[in-house]
Amino acid sequence: MKKEDIIKISNENNGYLYSDIIKKNRIDTIYISRLAKEGMLSKVARGIYITKNGVEDYYFINCILYSKIVFSGESALYLNNLSNKQYVNNEVTIPYGSSSPKIKNCKVVVSRKSDFSVGIINVDSPFGNKVRTYDKERCICDLFIRPDFYDFEQRAFAINEYKKNYLNIKKLYEYAKILKVYNEVKNVFEVIGWN
Repeated sequence: MKKEDIIKISNENNGYLYSDIIKKNRIDTIYISRLAKEGMLSKVARGIYITKNGVEDYYFINCILYSKIVFSGESALYLNNLSNKQYVNNEVTIPYGSSSPKIKNCKVVVSRKSDFSVGIINVDSPFGNKVRTYDKERCICDLFIRPDFYDFEQRAFAINEYKKNYLNIKKLYEYAKILKVYNEVKNVFEVIGWN
C-alpha cells in the first residue's frame, strides 16, 4: 500500500489511524512504522496514530483505548452542552466487574450493570470524533444520584438548559424510575414547571 493511500485513509478518519481502521483496510504495520519514522504519523497512544493535521482528542483516544468506558459526570454535561464550565473534571463510568482503566487526570466510577447501560449514546467530541457518553436525560438523573458531586450553579445551569432546549419529560421520568431518583426529579421539575 502506498504512503499516500495510508495518509488518505487517516485523513478520512479525522487524521486518526488505529487498530480497527488498520485491520479493516489491511494495512501492514511496517508501513505505519515507516510513516512514523518519516514524521508523517505520530504515535499518541498504544496503537493510535495521527497525521500532522490531526488533533489529539482526549475523549476519542480514551474511547479507543478503553472500549467499556462511558464519559459521565461533568464530562457528560460538557459533551451534551449542559455545562457552562470551561474546564471540567473528567470522569468515566465502567460496569461493575470490569477492570478499572488507568486514565490520566480522570475519575473512574463503577456502576451496577443494570444502571450502566441506561442512556449511552455517541456524540461528537469538541474535535468532531464520535465518543460514548450518557444522554441528556441520564445527565439530569445523575445530578440527583450524586448531588454532592455537583455545585449548585452547575446543577441549576444543567437543569435550566435542559428544560429550555431539550426537555423530554417522558424519557426523563422513565430513566428516573430505573435509576431510583423519580421522586427527586419529579419534585424539581414540577416546581420549575416543565410545560
